[in-house]
Amino acid sequence: MQSELEKIYRGLKPDGTVLDVGCFGFVQAKLAESLGCTTLKHSGVDYCQIDPPMPPGFVFRKADLNREPIPFDDDSFDVVVASHIIEHLTHPIDFFGECARVCKPGGLMYIEAPSERSLWLPSMPFQRDMFFSLSFYDDPTHSTRPWTPQAFHRLSKYYSCEPLKTDYIVSIGHRLLFPFRLLQALITKNGKLLELSCRGAIGWACYVVVRKPLHVFGKPNFNYYVPDERYNKLFT
Repeated sequence: MQSELEKIYRGLKPDGTVLDVGCFGFVQAKLAESLGCTTLKHSGVDYCQIDPPMPPGFVFRKADLNREPIPFDDDSFDVVVASHIIEHLTHPIDFFGECARVCKPGGLMYIEAPSERSLWLPSMPFQRDMFFSLSFYDDPTHSTRPWTPQAFHRLSKYYSCEPLKTDYIVSIGHRLLFPFRLLQALITKNGKLLELSCRGAIGWACYVVVRKPLHVFGKPNFNYYVPDERYNKLFT
């Protein structure tokens, strides 16, 4: 089964532009290349300096997004990807607006973060020097909150964007094999296997795919509201 990111990359024009927010490891550029999307133009931003070599043509800019805006112009990218970034930032709502600002009108945003289900698990019990995580709180740089599909949906609507799909990230294979892999991981004290099995089985993370409106340029206005229909139904 294709991931939502794979579908996005395969749907882009050959010269499409992609921004990877939190680009350490060049994960998005490597994913696109593995799909045969080798002509996309990739850019990235991270808080730490990334030394060469970089993927050919990659444009990198350094920024601390807790203190600075995303260092690219308005309406620059067909796709903006922020995977496991929003939970590290002290102003997540403003960050979503920044992602929308640099996204082209009609472009897509993909945002992924730990879900509220990441609170269900205990702390990683072994291989702690490898920095594997079970609990949301295992990562001390998580500075705000876990997310839910509903929270991502509402945040998209507050910025007048269209949430195309939001859901938990679940692996059917991990769910089916979970009892066996859990036992194997605990017996062998394999932190990576424990992390992958638990995360894939419960939906440790969730995501949203968002479209920026065609008529909106730059940063959309944030507008907190409650749908009228919600209250109308209470009194009819």
